[in-house]
Amino acid sequence: MEVLSWLNKLNVFWSCVGLFLVVMILSLLAKSHQDPRWVFTDYENGTGFDNPYYVFVLGMIGATYTMFGSECSASMSEETENADLTSPIAMVTSITTAWVFGFIYLIVLLFSIQDIESVLTTTYNLPVTQVFMDAVGTPATLAFLCLMILCQFCSGATSVTVTSRQIYSLARGGAIPYYQHLQQLNAYQIPSNAVVAICIITCCMVAPYPLSDLFFEIIISAATITVYLTYSLVLGCKLLIGSGNKKGRFYLGLLSKPITTIAFFWSIFAVIAFTLPTCWPIDGNKQYIYMKCPLFVV
Repeated sequence: MEVLSWLNKLNVFWSCVGLFLVVMILSLLAKSHQDPRWVFTDYENGTGFDNPYYVFVLGMIGATYTMFGSECSASMSEETENADLTSPIAMVTSITTAWVFGFIYLIVLLFSIQDIESVLTTTYNLPVTQVFMDAVGTPATLAFLCLMILCQFCSGATSVTVTSRQIYSLARGGAIPYYQHLQQLNAYQIPSNAVVAICIITCCMVAPYPLSDLFFEIIISAATITVYLTYSLVLGCKLLIGSGNKKGRFYLGLLSKPITTIAFFWSIFAVIAFTLPTCWPIDGNKQYIYMKCPLFVV
């Protein structure tokens, strides 16, 4: 746990410092900057759909990814001091900071775009790479990608930790196969069997990626939808059943039900949005994605 704590602190530090450096480099060293009118009013539609409302919904898909992982602190509550207070504060703080710093980053990124067509037609799998290449050149772009790799590594370690605790929690209730083994703790009171299990499962899912982008997209798509589906189930139960008269130290008061309602409908919106076609005409190789609609209904 000390190593994981150190990785989390490194991730926070590296993300904040890295974001600051990225913002400063793009602001000061970019070859040119876009006009504010273009940044805030220009409309680029490369989806093939003519309906602006539908395109707006597609644009909101990116925003739904930013909510992922905000509940991780709740999964670690048994290993957290004053978890009834620190866990919800951590959730609110993560969402707030992600919104503020993410907004700053996106604005700077938009101002630094040199040629929107080169970004839309880039051969890189990560279009933001093209933005950096055009704005500040290859060396700074490589440094930016190294920053992303380190942040992703730390986030991956956190994901393994959180998921292993969820498996451990389910195993204690006998809700998953081999629960007798998965609920065992080692000498450090860590569910090591659950950690090993999630690492093996993750490796098996990622291994086919070099051979098949399609398979990897199926895994990511299914995981994304199921995460928001679990959000909507929990929030829906909270709305229908409520929490009774029990109030913890962190209590939203009269805002509790409105916030829960908004979050519930946002989760439902996200589940539906993730099943919508994102381009027209529809590629035959992508039709598997849109089969999620009837599967979701079932």
